[in-house]
Amino acid sequence: MIGVKLAAIATAIVIAFATPTFADISVDDSMHGRLADILGSRAQADATYEKLMKEADTYGQPIEAVVDLFIALCTASDECNP
Repeated sequence: MIGVKLAAIATAIVIAFATPTFADISVDDSMHGRLADILGSRAQADATYEKLMKEADTYGQPIEAVVDLFIALCTASDECNP
């Protein structure tokens, strides 16, 4: 009985720590998908995402905000449409 409780606690801890990681993966995939839609290819989206990550880190901004701004500017300028 104690073994079952310990296993349940251990499982809950693993799930608690892993859930934000899985959430980040879906957010990253979503941002990559949005960038690919705007830029026309997954390769361009990946390269752009890496550059945007560096900018976000440099200026201490959340990557979501930087990607949103990039997409807004690309859409407004009509230079990024495939």
